[in-house]
Amino acid sequence: MNKTPEVIFTGARDICQPFFNETGLNSFSYSRLFMDGTRCEVWSDAGAFEHTFHKARYIVGAYTPQYFGVRERYSILDKKVETYPAHLRNRYRMQLADQREYFDYDHCFAILNQDKDFCEYFIFYAPRSNVMALNFYLNNFDRLENFSRYFLQTADNLIEQANRHRIHSAVHPTPSTATVESTVQRALPDEKRAFTPREDDVAKLLITGATAKEIGNTLGISHRTVESHLEHMKQKLGCMKKSMLVKALLAQQHAHYLMNR
Repeated sequence: MNKTPEVIFTGARDICQPFFNETGLNSFSYSRLFMDGTRCEVWSDAGAFEHTFHKARYIVGAYTPQYFGVRERYSILDKKVETYPAHLRNRYRMQLADQREYFDYDHCFAILNQDKDFCEYFIFYAPRSNVMALNFYLNNFDRLENFSRYFLQTADNLIEQANRHRIHSAVHPTPSTATVESTVQRALPDEKRAFTPREDDVAKLLITGATAKEIGNTLGISHRTVESHLEHMKQKLGCMKKSMLVKALLAQQHAHYLMNR
């Protein structure tokens, strides 16, 4: 996939900045999702885009319009993601957490426009310190709608360019088994840090968003045994928390390794 042109981000930022100055919001993204999992993206922040689709990649390949009602046009995303299936819920939780922690983009609000061929998301963010952001959204639907229409018209050329650089389900070509095993071996250089077969089983389920209880039920072991495996896995990868373990597995492409071995 060709690198998304920088002009898309600078152009989007130029369009959005007056609106940010007027409202106290600090970021905006336009997403057009297609049923094949590809997506056209125009963001006001190149760094946040790069992190989302080329580094963390939590939501790459995800398709969520089916979890919204036909008449459901407005959404507070940190609440909405809690209604997603577990395997998507955790991916979107981590996506929202990273936007908040790394870029100060919080209080995420979306306007949806569902078309027969694709679904559009107009997504607004505010700084963490803006505790009145939700009140602003709820009292300014017309203003948000007007800006969304304005952006769609003004950024028409940017959207057309982004459509030629769609994000695909696999941002990078799916690596061969040998390549991925090599990657994992570099990440886990000694025998003591290699996962046991049972830990591999736990990892397969963990990256889908399953809880310790759900993993235990699936594998026929107690949740305490699962927690013990998770502790050992965290120690092997140097992680303090389970969320860090999930990120480490994804970052090292261990998930691909487990699914393709």
